[in-house]
Parts: sequence; C-alpha cells; structure tokens
Amino acid sequence: MNYGKKSVSKKRNSLISRTAMMGKRAHVSFIRVLFISLIALCVIVGCLGIGAFRGIIDNAPDVEDVDISPLGYATFLYDGDGNQLRKLTAPSSNRLPVSIEQIPVDLQHAVVAIEDERFYEHNGIDVRGILRAFVKNITSGGLSEGASTITQQLLKNNVFTNWTKESTWLERFTRKFQEQYLAIQIEKKINDKNVILENYLNTINLGAGAYGVQAAARQYFNKDVWDLNLSECATLAGITQNPTQFNPIEHPEANAKRRKEVLDHMLDQQYITQEQYDQVINDDIYTQIQAAQAQNSESADTIYSYFEDELIDQVINDLMNIKGYTRTQAQNLVYSGGLKIYTTQDQHIQSILDEEYANPENYPENVQYALDYALTVTNPQGEEVN
Repeated sequence: MNYGKKSVSKKRNSLISRTAMMGKRAHVSFIRVLFISLIALCVIVGCLGIGAFRGIIDNAPDVEDVDISPLGYATFLYDGDGNQLRKLTAPSSNRLPVSIEQIPVDLQHAVVAIEDERFYEHNGIDVRGILRAFVKNITSGGLSEGASTITQQLLKNNVFTNWTKESTWLERFTRKFQEQYLAIQIEKKINDKNVILENYLNTINLGAGAYGVQAAARQYFNKDVWDLNLSECATLAGITQNPTQFNPIEHPEANAKRRKEVLDHMLDQQYITQEQYDQVINDDIYTQIQAAQAQNSESADTIYSYFEDELIDQVINDLMNIKGYTRTQAQNLVYSGGLKIYTTQDQHIQSILDEEYANPENYPENVQYALDYALTVTNPQGEEVN
C-alpha cells in the first residue's frame, strides 16, 4: 500500500468530503428506518395476535357454565321385588357411574401413567409435553404426537363435543386453544385432581360399547371395577388411546403390546415395583376375557318382553304428558338418563304367563298370524314422517 504524504492526504480528504458524508448518513438513515419498520411490524403482528387470541378466549364457554360430568348413563328396570329386569342404553350411553373411591388405585395410576404422566403436577396443560410433542412432530414430519392432558381430554369429550366435525385447521386450532385455556380455569375452579380424574374415568370410551371404567369392567371381565387386579387395570388403561384398535376382544395382540407399555410406564414412574411388574407381565389375561364374553353371551337376553315394551311406552308417554318433555327428550331420558324404573312385575307369574302364551296347545288348530308395524322417520327438515 502507498503510505506517502500525498496519498494519505488524498484519502483523508475523500473521507471528509461532503459526498462521502452524505452517503454515510443515507446508509445509516436507511438502516435506522429499516430497524424502526421491523419493530413496528413486530408490534403490529403482536397486537393482532393478542387481539386474535383475546377474541378466541372471549368466545370460549364461560367456566362457570362448564359441566365436566359425563353425558349418558344406562337406565335400569326393576321388578316388584327390586330385582334387575333390563338395562336400557343408547349407543353412547352404556355408562355406569362410580366414585373415585370405588376405582382401584392401580387403575387410576395406570391411566395417569400412560395418558398424562404429570397430571398431579401441572395446572391443566403440560408445557413440557407440548414442547416434546412439537419437537417429535417436527423431526418425524407428521402430527402423530399429542400433548393433551387428562383435563383437556375431559373437556373435549364433555364440552367441545363437536370436535369430530372440525374440517379446517383454524377450527381445530381455535378449539385446542380454548380447550387449553379452559383446562387451566377448570383446575383453578375445582382445585381437586380426584374430581377431574373421577369424571374422566367415568367418561372415556373403552370400546365394545362400554363407556367409563365400570361398564368396561363388566364388559371385558364380567366383574365390578373395584374387583379388578393390576393386570386387568393395565388392560383397560391400554384401550383409551384407540378403543377400536386396542379392543382386547377383537385385537388381543395389539392390546397386549399396549398393556406392556402401560406396565412399563407404571414401573418407570414408580407406581408399581419390579416384583409386581414381573408377577403380571405374562398373565394370560385374554383367555380370561374370552371366557367372560362367553358368560355374557349366555346370560344376555336381547328380546324385550311385551311387559317391558309396554312399560317403556308408558314411561315415555308420562314424561311427555305429565312433565312436558318432547318425544325426543323423553326417549333420550329413558335410554341415556341413568333412570331407575321400578315396576309391578312379579317374575314368577310372568314366567307362567310366558310359558302358557308360547304353548301351541293353548290355541285352536289352523291359527293364522298377522304382523302389523309402523315406521316413523325424521327427514332432514326435522319433520316426522310415518
């Protein structure tokens, strides 16, 4: 480089010239304007985002109006001596309520271990779980990993019941955000994890038409939920993620893998000891389930008696005429309202009547039979057509 006197003087003059100074000022001004614009853009986007989230929250159900208790319980008919005659259920109401005290601790822990390991620690949402799911979904390129807590799942099942009809990502995002917001509010309001867990365990779909852990215990093991052992509890807890895929009657191999996952989680989270794990890991639970199905099919009576048919019609009519229900409301109450209906039927006398009615010797020869029926359908406009 040339460090002569003339060269240095020339460079100094160029640096302090008006043109150079103006160029530098323009460059600095441009950077300043760009920086201010970026800040303004971030502020605008932030304000819009806050406004959007505020709008989503404002449109969420009021926490004071939210009911997390499950909908739809089976109705039972009883004879004059208090013996059970019949269980009436709608497709999604085969549910038998039980308290948290009646549910084995092993079943409570099994569900928490596989569904929401930080259930007893978080405030309704699991931030660590959300971050883990986000990273896993990014690395796998899919959306297979979820982070819904038990509280969120309870809200989805009992409050946001239209989630299966969501068709756009905006609808899903809106519901998910409201779900997370309400989960925090619900936990603040209730402040009792056992209440949330009790409602969840009475709500969940456990396959084979069984909703809630008591109905599932009856369905799969032909026993009450409080009589379940650790092995049976792990089997039920394994169904929750996918009631069809992990149905132990139809897919015992898939359920067995999931059951092992449940027991592994329980061991890792110190809900059970290694000795307990070793005792149940190889149980032949599925032979037991098949035996229970055979017992259930032998005892099941799918044909309603004339007495029961007439009784149901009378109850529906009384609900309409005396209580002012519509026919749809009355039918829903009878088949999913958890009613206990006590009748005048004497089963001994009824069995004699049924036997005599079915005896062909009580009828004259050449008897002719006729069948008469009426069909009522509801069209898309909500009108009933006969």
